[in-house]
Amino acid sequence: MKIKLDQMTQKDKDDRLQRFLSASEQQLFPQEDIAIYLTCSTHTLQRLRCTGGGIPYSKIGRSVVYKKSDVLKYQQNQTIMNTAQLAS
Repeated sequence: MKIKLDQMTQKDKDDRLQRFLSASEQQLFPQEDIAIYLTCSTHTLQRLRCTGGGIPYSKIGRSVVYKKSDVLKYQQNQTIMNTAQLAS
């Protein structure tokens, strides 16, 4: 059964974050775990899937999963080195 972010305890979130951090780069994770890692909402991830430019994902049945290596690569590509980069 899938648990929504707002229904998780802080311990649940911490456990999921630790599991993500210690996993291999090929491991797949549900959008809730990725939202915890990126400190965003699942709605933000859904919006990025619809509009493009987000993290590559796979659908398994109705479930959306992300590969850890894709999440890390996306995060690295979002890194801003200075405010001049924001204008481009």
